[in-house]
Amino acid sequence: MIDAVVTSRSEDDETKEKQVRDKRRQTLVTIEKTYSLLLDVEDYERRYLLSLEGERPALMGERKQKICDMYDNLRGKAPGQDRPSDDHFMQIMCIRKGKRLVARILPFLAPEQAADVLMATARNLPFLIKKDAQDEVLPCLLRPFSHVLYHLPLATVTSLVQQLTNLPQSSAAPTNLHLTAVLQNKFGLSLLYLVLSRGEELQSSDTNTELMQDNQWTELMLMATRELLRIPQGALAKPVSIPSNLISLFSRYVDQQKLNLLETKLHLVHGIR
Repeated sequence: MIDAVVTSRSEDDETKEKQVRDKRRQTLVTIEKTYSLLLDVEDYERRYLLSLEGERPALMGERKQKICDMYDNLRGKAPGQDRPSDDHFMQIMCIRKGKRLVARILPFLAPEQAADVLMATARNLPFLIKKDAQDEVLPCLLRPFSHVLYHLPLATVTSLVQQLTNLPQSSAAPTNLHLTAVLQNKFGLSLLYLVLSRGEELQSSDTNTELMQDNQWTELMLMATRELLRIPQGALAKPVSIPSNLISLFSRYVDQQKLNLLETKLHLVHGIR
């Protein structure tokens, strides 16, 4: 009886291991296929310049289709699905070459496609941070993500902060583990600063912001400030990049005493003045 149980468990383990290997192999195949599409897309500018005027509309159509194919390969959206699953994208982002591929593809995607990739990354950031601990390749996404941000309206930036901070969460939860993981990672904290900086810029420049949206943004900024003050100085990551207006981001949301405390902490950790 004991032997039968052990054998059964061993077979289950072998089956699971085979499934993991097959899934990784398929992910690597997808990455290679998408790289091939990317090289084609990158070559279209040269082909366009060398083409006759009558050939150019067809070339542009081919290029647009290949960009859509790249996005579908990244997000794993099957025909008939309303929304792609994050699982396929996470498999790609767990591989070093996959992360670099995403960074190179982002500039070619339509704004809504690029925003979707950014949202999926924010939703799953603690998982990605854990998987990136050895490679530390995630920072290569900061520059393309910063360009994506500057095409997004305030409502989308607000949703992005909610994804980054895992809100709303249960009031019974003692700490926000999702946000803590973000604050303790240099890529996570850099991305959070970028998003907060862009959101505050939009908030201050848009006089027609709806009251509900204004309240949402204020709550998010208060929460971010509170968590930055709460986290121990030694646990806060040193970001890859820092917005020039970092301290002023929080000046509308805390009193002078707390702002001074925050400025001192960020100066000691980040070296900003």
